Amino acid sequence: MRWLWRLFAVPFGLALAVTASFLFLVAASVADPVMGSFAGEALWVGFWSLIDAAVAMDDPSPLVDATLADAGRLLATVLLAPPAFVAVVSEVIGSRRLLWYAGATGLLTGALPWLARGGARPATPEEVRIAAILGLTGAVAGFVYWLVAGRSAGPEPAAALNGRRPLES
Repeated sequence: MRWLWRLFAVPFGLALAVTASFLFLVAASVADPVMGSFAGEALWVGFWSLIDAAVAMDDPSPLVDATLADAGRLLATVLLAPPAFVAVVSEVIGSRRLLWYAGATGLLTGALPWLARGGARPATPEEVRIAAILGLTGAVAGFVYWLVAGRSAGPEPAAALNGRRPLES
């Protein structure tokens, strides 16, 4: 029956982790001037570029659909992929440590800007600050996932088996 609990806990934990990390990223964009400037400029330029392109077309619905799909892919890459990857690895290796969940998810999320651009040039101080905020965003996701599902990941510890063999439920 443990597997039934894991089938519920893992997706629910990921959903809460993504929600918490999204809320943290929004709060960080409001509170931090560098992140706020970056997010605000990106949204402002993107919005007006979309409006200009939509006005120039007879039927802008394909453009709007593609834009929403691209925004969804970006959010999934930043907010969902790192905690999902860490969750899968944790299930395989059976890690239950908070430091693993928060640290690995934070490291992966913070490294996304460098992975995306290929590390072709040294980072500016603003990029380092944004990467640090993304790392904290990932750490929040890892922490929330650990609270919901990470503490019970992997096989049961031997002490909790109470004389049963590990495959018995």
